[in-house]
Amino acid sequence: MSTSANPSSSTVSGGRNGGSRRREKQRGLPKFCRCGEEATIKTSGTAKNPGRLFYCCPNGSEGDKYHLFTWTDERVVEEVEDLKCLVSDLEAEVSEVKADVAGLEKQVEHSMAMIGLARNRCCTIL
Repeated sequence: MSTSANPSSSTVSGGRNGGSRRREKQRGLPKFCRCGEEATIKTSGTAKNPGRLFYCCPNGSEGDKYHLFTWTDERVVEEVEDLKCLVSDLEAEVSEVKADVAGLEKQVEHSMAMIGLARNRCCTIL
């Protein structure tokens, strides 16, 4: 697998082979090859992977380790995993905001009651 530039993706270190050499791999759907060319989706015609979709660089060739090549289905799984985490984080954030709004609503009600009391006292004194 090669590296792709995807600003919205997270980065992980290491690889499947686990060797001592570390490299960075972008997660999720690739938009560009590391050479800067926009990624394209093609369909495999090999006997091993017939009809399987893959992302590739238009400048790359078979066996080229420099240009982008990655299976689409694997990247879609990563994208879904990342989006699930994002949705979970957003749900927690929405819950916090709802709690903050409820607290502010109570403060407004209390303040309005205090203003009403203050007005009643001012009118009574006059």
